[in-house]
Amino acid sequence: MTLNTPLPPESPAKPETSGMATASLVLGIVGPCTLGLASIVGAILGVVALVRIGRSAGQLAGRGLAIAGMVISAVGIPVAWLLLIPSISGNSIDVIAKSSASNISELYQVAMVYAASHKNTFPSGATWPEELQTAGLPDSVLLDPSGKTPGRVYAINAMVAGKPLGLIRRPSQTVLFFECAPGAPPAGGPDALPTKPRFGTGHHIGFCDGHVERIPIEELGRLIWNPEEERPKE
Repeated sequence: MTLNTPLPPESPAKPETSGMATASLVLGIVGPCTLGLASIVGAILGVVALVRIGRSAGQLAGRGLAIAGMVISAVGIPVAWLLLIPSISGNSIDVIAKSSASNISELYQVAMVYAASHKNTFPSGATWPEELQTAGLPDSVLLDPSGKTPGRVYAINAMVAGKPLGLIRRPSQTVLFFECAPGAPPAGGPDALPTKPRFGTGHHIGFCDGHVERIPIEELGRLIWNPEEERPKE
């Protein structure tokens, strides 16, 4: 006689961990490194994973992973933008600064066109904007490239305006055009510079040889404003 020995009860199958929940957590962690793109995907996967885990009747695990992925992803998105905004802002400032330097360079080029038909003299102090516009200068070159300051934002060195080009003995050090304070006269000297540099720690200065530099405040003393002071002693 054979006795029927009862078989031991089968162990319930261990729930499978949701791959989406795991992916949500991983993407949430790396999100700030991808400018928030991975965080957005991670948050979406976390929501989908939670829904599928809830409908799986215990066949899927990973609820904690999905929640953690959603939370970390949600935090990662603003963190990424906080890291990105200064970079965008910095790049924008650099672009505007380069535009300002380019404007000063164009002022010089048109001034040379003007000089060629006016006995090799620089345009006069009071009316140089109009004189250069007559020589082909676009109106936009006189304006602030950032759009923050209305009206003209450049001035000519009053000590050079209307003078012959040959008078300038040290053109690479002598100021011709420069960024000026809002409302400053069209011609002036160091006192017409903005009280605070528009870009970084220096003012854009255009010299009589055509080159443009951003001069730090502490180096403004090396500039030549009065070319008469640089004439050789007789």
